[in-house]
Amino acid sequence: MGQFDQPNIIRLEGVVTKSRPTMIITEFMENGALDSFLRQNDGQFPVIQLVGMLRGIASGMRYLAEMSYVHRDLAARNILVNSNLVCKVSDFGLSRYLEEDTSDPTYTSSLGGKIPVRWTAPEAIAYRKFTSASDVWSYEWKKVLFSVPSACK
Repeated sequence: MGQFDQPNIIRLEGVVTKSRPTMIITEFMENGALDSFLRQNDGQFPVIQLVGMLRGIASGMRYLAEMSYVHRDLAARNILVNSNLVCKVSDFGLSRYLEEDTSDPTYTSSLGGKIPVRWTAPEAIAYRKFTSASDVWSYEWKKVLFSVPSACK
């Protein structure tokens, strides 16, 4: 996470390792998670503003793909919103680096590993193979069916 440097990816400020549990410190995001933020402000945003927020999320996800990472848990609960309504991708607990030396960069999850079924691409569920395309599926699913239509004026 510390190697990421993009306006729509949460910035790592530090790590506390002297006590348990180990904690990460990130930039402060005043409005919290996107899902609760949109519920609290239901119908208060013009479509153009919501499209700008979605564009920021897409920009962050494109950056992760370019860095050869797959997020694997993209959902509105893992998008944080600051005071300027800039959305930033967060929660990299399930993220994995994709090996670049293959023709098809893929991360294959172990059979016992947890995956967020509700937002996961069908092929990722069926074969436990994650790619940047499976992150795109999660982004589109969340955007089209849930968050944005309900938050529009």
